[in-house]
Amino acid sequence: MKLISSALITLVLSVTSILALPGENVVAKRSKKCAITGNGARCRRTPTSSDILGEFFIGDSPTFTCTTTGPSENGPSASGDVFWDRTTVNGVACFVSDSLVAAPCPGVLPDC
Repeated sequence: MKLISSALITLVLSVTSILALPGENVVAKRSKKCAITGNGARCRRTPTSSDILGEFFIGDSPTFTCTTTGPSENGPSASGDVFWDRTTVNGVACFVSDSLVAAPCPGVLPDC
């Protein structure tokens, strides 16, 4: 009986630890590698007209992790906020205008 109880406790702790720690695999499964559709797609520190951390060009395929909204890089637009997709440049997170990212990214990335 003691052996069964010990085995059951070990099993419960193992399952609990797996479920409690989503880790990088969950993020990796939601990440999408998508092509850039316009030359000079600027990757900005925040989803606005903030500092440019790098640029992508047609055919580049960075990995995007999530999407958010923010003002257009050209300032406020009549239609309101636009979508921005998060990626990295040299290990630093930055945002690219969703209008310059090809499918499947637009519409399928989780919210940031």
